[in-house]
Amino acid sequence: MKNWTIEVDGLSHTIGYKSGFRNYIIVDGERQKVKSSNAFINVIDYSINFGDTECKLVVIGNKVDLAVNGTFLDSNKPYVPIDSTPSWIWVLVGISTLGGVLVAGILGCLIGLLMSMLYIQFGLQKKNSAVIGWFVFCSFLQLLILFALHSLLS
Repeated sequence: MKNWTIEVDGLSHTIGYKSGFRNYIIVDGERQKVKSSNAFINVIDYSINFGDTECKLVVIGNKVDLAVNGTFLDSNKPYVPIDSTPSWIWVLVGISTLGGVLVAGILGCLIGLLMSMLYIQFGLQKKNSAVIGWFVFCSFLQLLILFALHSLLS
C-alpha cells in the first residue's frame, strides 16, 4: 500500500492506494473501489479535489504516483493526462499474439501476450523506443522457439 500525506488550507489529508485482486483508493480513511481503464494492464487516473487543490492519483502497471496541482510528488515530473493506447501498439499486440500462434504455437502465443502487456505499459508512458525494442525481442524469441521446435522434431 502506498500512502501520501498532503497539507491543504491547514488541514492534513491522507491519500492511499491499495492494489491486489481489487484496487482501492483511500482518502482520509474512506475506501473507494476503482477499476482499471485497460483490460491488459492496470491503468487508473483518479481525481481528488480539496478546495482549490487538485490531486490526481495515477497508476500505470505497478507504478503509482500522486500529482498535486500538476506535479507528481514522487518523481517531481509534471502531470500529463493518460491518453488511450495508440492504435499502432494494438497492431503490434495482434502481430505478437497471432504471429506467435502461427510461428511457435501456444507457447509463442503466451509469449506474445506477456510481451503485449509491456507494449501497452510503455506506450501509455510514451516510451515508443521501448515498445519497439520489446517487440523486436518478442519476435526474436518466438523465432528462436520455432527453430528449437523444428530441430527437436526433425
